[in-house]
Amino acid sequence: MATLLDLGLLNYFRPFFTFLLVWVIFYGILQKTKIFGPSQGLNALISISASFLFMFTPGVSDMVNIITPWFIVLMIFILLLVGIFMMVGVKEGDIAAAFSQDWLIWLIVIVVILFIFGFAFTKVFGSSIQKVYAGEGEAGDAVFDVGRVLFHPRVLGMLFLLVVVSQAIRLLGMTSK
Repeated sequence: MATLLDLGLLNYFRPFFTFLLVWVIFYGILQKTKIFGPSQGLNALISISASFLFMFTPGVSDMVNIITPWFIVLMIFILLLVGIFMMVGVKEGDIAAAFSQDWLIWLIVIVVILFIFGFAFTKVFGSSIQKVYAGEGEAGDAVFDVGRVLFHPRVLGMLFLLVVVSQAIRLLGMTSK
């Protein structure tokens, strides 16, 4: 039955929206940082190439489709929080100073962003990663089995080896001075 708010048709336009979102973000970053120079045409071409890569890579496009609504919710939350502070009399300069100087705010934002990326990564690639560690028949809900993957002996051994090697490199670098 067709309803007024039936948004199922928008699923057919999902690749286009993914393409457009990635293109706008990449183009904006390239224009702001001027990594490849001030040429708008070159930045647009690189952005289009990256957008096609994102669109045609199934796992990455699924991650973009999962991450996008959560980032929009995060940005709305931050805007509402800033609006609440401004309504109670905090000046714009004080809010900008708090965001530019206070490391705790940035730490919280980075942790939330990493949580969003981790959630999307486990939703998209969790079952395939879990099949490597748990076997073919034991795959369950990928979001709640992240701990089983992270605390698997292979992963813990790899992390231990990385810590030992990084400490060895650090100590060798200190003795060579």
